[in-house]
Order: sequence, then structure tokens, then C-alpha cells
Amino acid sequence: MGKQRKTWSTDLKEAIVLSVLRGELGVAEAARQHGVNESLIHTWKTQFLEAGRSAPDTSGN
Repeated sequence: MGKQRKTWSTDLKEAIVLSVLRGELGVAEAARQHGVNESLIHTWKTQFLEAGRSAPDTSGN
């Protein structure tokens, strides 16, 4: 039988990315703590930042 892929909840991904962006954890440390590959955290971080960039402007401008 093949290996089953591990899945992470959106909430956990967001928490990991935010801890990295805030400087609370480095990418390597977050990867070790959560059992995630560093490159996956970089991918999540890029997706998170891109999603924020494409969010609609709600400031009224």
C-alpha cells in the first residue's frame, strides 16, 4: 500500500505562517515543531501573502 498524505487544517497552516511572519519562530523551528517540511511552510507563506494582496479594499477608498 502507498503512503497516505498528511493533511493540515487551514487554521493550523495560518497559525504556523503567522508565527513565522511575526518572528516568533523561524521557518526551520516551526517545521520541526509541527512536523512539516520547510518548503511547505514557504509555500503556505507565499499563498497567505498573495491572498492578502488580492483581498478587496474595505477601507472605503
